[in-house]
Amino acid sequence: MALNEKQEAGLLELLAAFENGKRIADLEPAQGEPGAMRIEVMDASGETRSMELERAVAEAGNPIAGRWWDDSLGTPVAGGWFGSLEALRNLPATLGLGRYLVTDDRQMRKLDPTDSTRFEDGSPAALDGSMGQCMWCWSRPWYFTTWKEGTRTYMAITLKPLEGRKSYRIPVGGTSWLGAGVMDRTEQKLCSVISDDERYRGGSGTARPDTHPKKPAADTPQATMLGMAATAISTTNFGTYARKRGEGWEANWFVAQAAVEILLLVIMGNRNTQAPYCAERDADGLYQGGFGAGVTTIGSANWNDYNGYYPLVPTNVGLEMGDGTGLVPYEVPAAENTDNPEAPFITFQVPCFFGLMHAGYGHLWRWVRGLTISQTAGEKTEVYVAPSMAAAFNPNSVEGLLKVAECPQKEGYIKRKSWEGLCGMPTEVGGSSTTWFGDWLYTNAATQTGLRVRAAGGSANNGTFAGAFAVIANGAATFAYAYYSSPLCFFVEDPEIAA
Repeated sequence: MALNEKQEAGLLELLAAFENGKRIADLEPAQGEPGAMRIEVMDASGETRSMELERAVAEAGNPIAGRWWDDSLGTPVAGGWFGSLEALRNLPATLGLGRYLVTDDRQMRKLDPTDSTRFEDGSPAALDGSMGQCMWCWSRPWYFTTWKEGTRTYMAITLKPLEGRKSYRIPVGGTSWLGAGVMDRTEQKLCSVISDDERYRGGSGTARPDTHPKKPAADTPQATMLGMAATAISTTNFGTYARKRGEGWEANWFVAQAAVEILLLVIMGNRNTQAPYCAERDADGLYQGGFGAGVTTIGSANWNDYNGYYPLVPTNVGLEMGDGTGLVPYEVPAAENTDNPEAPFITFQVPCFFGLMHAGYGHLWRWVRGLTISQTAGEKTEVYVAPSMAAAFNPNSVEGLLKVAECPQKEGYIKRKSWEGLCGMPTEVGGSSTTWFGDWLYTNAATQTGLRVRAAGGSANNGTFAGAFAVIANGAATFAYAYYSSPLCFFVEDPEIAA
């Protein structure tokens, strides 16, 4: 086929460039600092880009598992990935995400990925606390880094800090795979166990009174509170009961809360955890979508009439999931005083994220420890975090804490979040249930002054306001209610936050 004049000129230009090119040995040595030099790099899609030489060398030995969002669009879905596609695909396995039994001296033993009633070697595993606590863990430390370039927000997980950027270290650790706390009523310790023993009775520690108009049958977990999460305890007391386990234990320390939120964002690539569930990977072999409504759809009136806002989902639901990801149907037992007492009161699709039940949202609010909110009505709301978990934490003072963010003084769907100091707190509202983070900020800062604590995730009556990134900042540290719990968490090393 004959070439036109433009094509012929282009071909001649290409040949001339080739003939005039120099071998590497003939090139003059480069001058200047490596950080000032740029080289050509190619990503997995075949597209070529430029990068600082110093950064390219650093990242070559520290693969990035990253996602980016275009903040000019407001979509909760990541615009794409960056770094290493292989590192992002393999991130759950690289970090060892899944279910473990952890003893009080923080020795971790991995459970079978497909059967949580046995260990990896096939030997039986007791989940009643006699062999350790039921924890969802990451078995190696990792680093989180986020930054903005233009309209894009980047979030990266690596095994070493990124050169030239502020990276936060997440030590080996984990949180209850139950998504809530369980109380040992005998020893007054916070637990993460699966047991119907009266010692671990959930709710406030007693059976629900037989006075609700749509009450469940007397022998159901929703009435007896056996095998249920503990609630109606303040965040301060949850922390006290967790620390009875010894060094390294707490009640949903803010670093553990942040770790769950970050892993959801980077692995799933979606800021809206209530987006529809998608079992299929995308074209790049990456996870996508959210987990649907989860345990958020009962409505306030129904829940109050049923069992007074106390737990609805037993701790053994999803046991069969192992380290799997997906939805687990659960039928809440029928109410006795209805036209159809045989039908389930409500059916939930309970999310599971690599073995973490509820995937960080719905059912019960989760108190967050180590983070204090100082609000002055009509002026500003400041967020402070503890620099270390080693010392006792006092939520009634900001002395010795690090200021990391300022929050809006009005309620609304969360539009932006700060990850400074791993606080994970909103800095702007104005989104919707299907844009940005899709979760709600509850606050009384416009009319109330004082110190407040955070709870995360939403509860069974919050509907679209709930989600893994939801924040309620209305309560003082002494507040306790029927649908507030706090997952046990631990770290092998102190999760220190640098100023």
